[in-house]
Amino acid sequence: MDTSKTIKDPIHGAVKFESAAELELKKLLSDPYFQRLRRVKQLGFSDHVFPSATHSRFAHSLGVYGVAKRLLAVVEPRGGSEDWTRKGKACLAAALLHDVGHGMFSHAFENAMEKFIETHPEVGEQFKDAVSHEKLSRRIVTETTVAEVLERIGGKGFPEEVAAMIEKQDTDCIYTSIVSSQLDADRLDYAKRDPYFAGVSSGGIDLDWLVDHLRVGSHVSGQFFYVDSKAFISIEQFMVTVFQLYPTLYLHHRTRGFEHMFSRLMVRVFELIGEGAPEKAGLSDAHPLVDFFREPGNLEHTLVLDDSLFWGSLHLFLAAPDTAVSQLAKRFAERRSYPRHDVWRIAEAVAVGHRGYMALSASDRVGVLDRACEAACAAVTGDAEIWQDSCHYDSYPRKLYTAKRVDGGHPQQINVAHGGLIVDIASVSPIVASAAAFTIHRIYYDNEVAGLGERLRSAITERLEAAVAAQIEGVGSLSTPPADPH
Repeated sequence: MDTSKTIKDPIHGAVKFESAAELELKKLLSDPYFQRLRRVKQLGFSDHVFPSATHSRFAHSLGVYGVAKRLLAVVEPRGGSEDWTRKGKACLAAALLHDVGHGMFSHAFENAMEKFIETHPEVGEQFKDAVSHEKLSRRIVTETTVAEVLERIGGKGFPEEVAAMIEKQDTDCIYTSIVSSQLDADRLDYAKRDPYFAGVSSGGIDLDWLVDHLRVGSHVSGQFFYVDSKAFISIEQFMVTVFQLYPTLYLHHRTRGFEHMFSRLMVRVFELIGEGAPEKAGLSDAHPLVDFFREPGNLEHTLVLDDSLFWGSLHLFLAAPDTAVSQLAKRFAERRSYPRHDVWRIAEAVAVGHRGYMALSASDRVGVLDRACEAACAAVTGDAEIWQDSCHYDSYPRKLYTAKRVDGGHPQQINVAHGGLIVDIASVSPIVASAAAFTIHRIYYDNEVAGLGERLRSAITERLEAAVAAQIEGVGSLSTPPADPH
């Protein structure tokens, strides 16, 4: 009988299943609910921009398991040879299963369904739960064949423990921090895997060095990880790498355009199904999307909610009698995403023409542009004469790091050794202390509507002229010292 199994991975080399519990976990790889992740791309529509970014949630989940095992070995150094503790086993299971509830195109389907629910609040709770990857993950982990495997590892209550760890119920737990924190196995995998397959440059992560210099500390809240001084620069590189992947890869303007089109298409398809007219979307009464809508609580229907269902239905959408469905499908077939106006870039061009803008500090200039973009976009989206249903305001804020500043250490912050103390990295790193952040401000539109793009740009520029001037004046008045009364 084999005592270990090894799976080759281009990012981490060999991902091993060795102990008795790990070999049971490996059986989950063949479970239908986990196998479905082979057909869900990790980066949604990113392969329309980065052709090789076709890696799956299946491969990512294996990578997260592999990294989690390395982190767990720091907490339980003898676990690999003598089997892990109960919490250690739950941690590995949670790492492997953390994405099991994701729908087609990962977050894109969930975002689309949120829009559908916003405009159709009459849909039942079962539907809302079925399109939430967190709630779906819990059901898969606790109610399906996945639960049967987990029970063989830890008994009756074990699936519930795994689900609780995925849901991050105990934020004071070091095992939970391995699965979900600001330095977790999930980030440590995707920050290496995603740029590798997309072919984009990144600052890089020295995972071996980080793990070698990872230590376990204790505080009133429990155990936590911290790094010694030798890994300080590596931690900063990791944080900057993850931060920069957002504008470079995850928030690429064309990818976001496809996501918006996908949302519009899915919302319209489900509207037609809800009206009892799936044939107008090109679908038969027995199509899997129709089955899912009518019985969202049936987990069997979630098994087919993967990327291949969408692409396999594209020819049906192309022939749909409903014009909105067929036109959106045609854009997908021809790789024509909605164009956008980058409001931030327009704001920059407007701002440099204002006296006093370049005299502001870098952080003040960012603040001026962010607030001006937000004000201008709010005005444009509220203008019924310009704004149309096809338009979409895309705004996404991202911070380098969310500081907790718990002296002595905490599982949900990145802890570093500093002068004999354990502190939040935000307290000692100039890079982190800079509070680097960015927000995208973009407006997407259907360029098949004559003149819409020009009207939107004109309205955006006009609103920005006023908003930028007001923001510069406001910052200037705050920085001007009061007059000497004498």
